[in-house]
Amino acid sequence: MLACSVLAASVLLAGASFANPIEDCANAADPDEAVAGCSLIIDSTWASDEQLVQAYNNRANARTLRGQMNGAIDDYSRALALAPNYVNARYNRGSLHLELGKLASAVADFDEVLKLDPHRADAVNNRALALLKAERYDEAISGFSVALRLDPTNAYAYNNRGVAWRRKQELARAIADFGAAIDLLPEYAGALNNRGEVYLQENRRDRAAADFRRALAIDPHHVAARRNLDFLSDRSTTRR
Repeated sequence: MLACSVLAASVLLAGASFANPIEDCANAADPDEAVAGCSLIIDSTWASDEQLVQAYNNRANARTLRGQMNGAIDDYSRALALAPNYVNARYNRGSLHLELGKLASAVADFDEVLKLDPHRADAVNNRALALLKAERYDEAISGFSVALRLDPTNAYAYNNRGVAWRRKQELARAIADFGAAIDLLPEYAGALNNRGEVYLQENRRDRAAADFRRALAIDPHHVAARRNLDFLSDRSTTRR
């Protein structure tokens, strides 16, 4: 199980004469209201370029929450056409490209983010995650290592690097990284399941079972942990 970062938020600039659409557009708590308010601004004749940029970005955020991914990418692209250096829109579009499996586009967006903000750990992590999904394991590991130098408390980067080590069959390193993720975030069911799978791969059945049980105690609906524990139970029954 992999993990990536969430959307970066923005706040719309105030406009005293048109308070309602501006307030609605900035209302992340209600995506429908946000889309309606941002659309009023975008379709207006009064909005400044700066207000339009924020409106496109906020509408894209709201569309993402509504599951309208392609519309969101289009809105981020419109914001970037007006403001190419708007880092939040670039990061958000890269995150959507990553979610949709458009890995080359995701890497390109995160490259641009890092040109503007080289120390942004979430962008480094997400760029490495796109490389991992593209099976570029050595580059992914290097990226996660940079993310961890920038933020040593990032449990998700440890987990993701552990996945990359496992894909390279570097099992001891994978176990160490999954363990570091769990130390930082003891309730991280995904990392527990991942470490359990490596223990299972090494035929360390008791340790594997303990991790799967612990993952299920945290998240009773964790499908992979349940499947893995059932597999171990079936093997134990078969051997009797």
